[in-house]
Amino acid sequence: MASLKKKVAGFVSCPTCAAISAVLAAAKVPGAIRNEIAFDNRVRAVDSRIQSKAKRAVAKRVVRPLTKQAKKRANILSQELKAANKRGRKKSGGLKKGWSQSRIMKEAHKKAQRRY
Repeated sequence: MASLKKKVAGFVSCPTCAAISAVLAAAKVPGAIRNEIAFDNRVRAVDSRIQSKAKRAVAKRVVRPLTKQAKKRANILSQELKAANKRGRKKSGGLKKGWSQSRIMKEAHKKAQRRY
C-alpha cells in the first residue's frame, strides 16, 4: 500500500487515486487532466468510505470474561428465575391465571436483588 502512495501536487495520494492515475496514464491521458480526475475530492471520499468499511469488517468484538461478582449475580438470577417459573406455571407448562412472563421476570429480579 505504501508503494502506491506518491506525492502529487503537494499532497500524498490515496491508493485509489494512485490506481486511477495509473489507469489513466496507461490510456495516455495528459498529466494535468489525469491528476485532476484521479485526485478529485470525490475519489478521496470513496476511498475513505471503502477503508472504513474494510476496518469494520475486520474488527472483531472483544468479549471480556465475567468478573467473579457478575458470575455470582448471574447465578443468583438464574436460580430465582427457575423458582419464579415454578411458581407461575402449571404442570402443562402454560402460565397460571394472573401470571405473565413480565410478572415472572419482575419477581425474579426483585428476589435476586435481595440476595446480592
